[in-house]
Amino acid sequence: MMGAAKALLRGLGLNPGAVYRNLSRRSIEAATREQGLAGLRDQLRAAVPDLRGQYTTSFDEAEYVRYWEPKMRGLHAWQVRFILDALDVVGGDNLVLADIGDSSGNHAAYVRAVAPAGRVGRVVSVNLDPVAVDKVRAKGFEAVQCRAEELDLEAIRPDLFLSFEMVEHLTDPVRFLHALASRGSAEHLLMTVPYRRDSRFGGHHLRLPDAVMPGGMTAEEVHVFELNPADWLLLARFGGYRPVMTRTYWQYPRRGPLRALAPVWRRLDFEGFFGVLLRRDLTVANKYADW
Repeated sequence: MMGAAKALLRGLGLNPGAVYRNLSRRSIEAATREQGLAGLRDQLRAAVPDLRGQYTTSFDEAEYVRYWEPKMRGLHAWQVRFILDALDVVGGDNLVLADIGDSSGNHAAYVRAVAPAGRVGRVVSVNLDPVAVDKVRAKGFEAVQCRAEELDLEAIRPDLFLSFEMVEHLTDPVRFLHALASRGSAEHLLMTVPYRRDSRFGGHHLRLPDAVMPGGMTAEEVHVFELNPADWLLLARFGGYRPVMTRTYWQYPRRGPLRALAPVWRRLDFEGFFGVLLRRDLTVANKYADW
């Protein structure tokens, strides 16, 4: 929240953080309705009632209820809608999905709950973190512990790769995408990333002063590249893919008074998330001689 706004709220005897969280929740709920995701969100809530295990780090209970739960619900509904539409593009039944970077098994549960009967055969989660792998397996789903860049593509042979807010955490996303495109069995990759209007190197953690930077940082925490949609598409083209469809999810409504929160979201979090369904096309990648 901007400095002047914080000072004004404090002068009125209000807690700026509490005000922001309340407005954020209202913003997300309005955005979810506006983008036609409310019904699917409620279906997903029934399939996975508790999202506290979404990440390795734990949630403050009040923060979870007021902010994180509605934030994750809206985003997950958008992602699952994209998965369902991607399945229609891929076609076929008994498909194998590889969810690279999955930290909880929640998306596997969602797909089981809402995908057409017989469409999905297996969902295999991939994560470097053993805690995440254990969480997925505890829910009865398949999981592989390895770096995303070192996934044994021959062992899984998926029909569709999934990657939700993962590639921005990689130190070499181009080589990762090229490995999937050149050696993977799946023709398609569904990828979502935080939306930014401008591209930059490094997210919040890397921009902290040395004195307050965490003593240890994990891949789950650190964003290495935060690119705008045009640059992500250019990176994917170099890696060996072309876009089939693109979408943007907004965390605020584009109509009504709450759209005024756009600059607040932009500064304190992200305005939304960008997604693209990619299809293998090595035309440009094959011109590069030094992979």
